[in-house]
Amino acid sequence: MNLTMTERLKEMQQEEKDLVFRTFDSELALQLGLHLIEEAKRRSQAVTIDITLRGHRLFLHAMEGTHPDNEDWIRRKNNVVNHFSSSSWHTALRLRSENKTLEQDFSLPSTDFVLAGGAFPMIVKDQGQIGTITVSGLPDEEDHDLVTTGIRSFLLQQG
Repeated sequence: MNLTMTERLKEMQQEEKDLVFRTFDSELALQLGLHLIEEAKRRSQAVTIDITLRGHRLFLHAMEGTHPDNEDWIRRKNNVVNHFSSSSWHTALRLRSENKTLEQDFSLPSTDFVLAGGAFPMIVKDQGQIGTITVSGLPDEEDHDLVTTGIRSFLLQQG
């Protein structure tokens, strides 16, 4: 099914409303990180996974076949999520559809920000965004799909 850009942006906005945690702590970060690793393995994908809560990295794992550059991509994607309060892929698609760039329209340097998929806001009910959940190592849309599918299935397991 091919969605229009408007439909895709609405879908991504809905993901950010749906993928909300009741609570979040370091133990949940470990469980979620391991869950994302298993999801990547199931898909035969190699990624680096980062979970950061209020600037404190709670989980980091680089799977075999990833590259040290993935950590810099994670940092830059997380900066986008923290600045725009939406997933990095949602922000990328929205800005592209508006013909805007990070550097020219927002004075955000490409050394610290990147319009690429894979970073998702960690949102806790009644608290809002408190961190980021990020994967890096795949094409943009695949990074985004892995992180959102992984969060969704993890939340379903939590009940």
